[in-house]
Amino acid sequence: MYDGDRFLVVRQRFLPMLRAVAEELADRTVPGYPIVIDDPEQGIVGIALAPGFSLAVERQGDRLQLVRQVVQHRTLVHTAAGREWFGGQPREVREDLDLDLTDVALRDELARLLAAWHKHPLIIRQSDS
Repeated sequence: MYDGDRFLVVRQRFLPMLRAVAEELADRTVPGYPIVIDDPEQGIVGIALAPGFSLAVERQGDRLQLVRQVVQHRTLVHTAAGREWFGGQPREVREDLDLDLTDVALRDELARLLAAWHKHPLIIRQSDS
């Protein structure tokens, strides 16, 4: 299958999940978020929950990539003593998508993003001293 067609198939399967999450979180995010990103001409479909927390499928030339961005947290202050540890910086991870990507795998990636987003405020409170 041509990758352009593959992107459209993944987009068609992923978009309803993204819209459901955006609808569910509409009253629990900062104003203006979540943002469902859907631009088939540019080859991107995804969601941004807050600045630094996003998940997208992008067409990169002849392949598809999953792009995950989360804000890194600083570990507990006691374990980071004596060395620099920069927290609060977005970390972007890009992975090539398999040809046999399932709906369950897409849901799992979305669940990982949600888990990182929900966990972040708890970690900030732990590490501030």
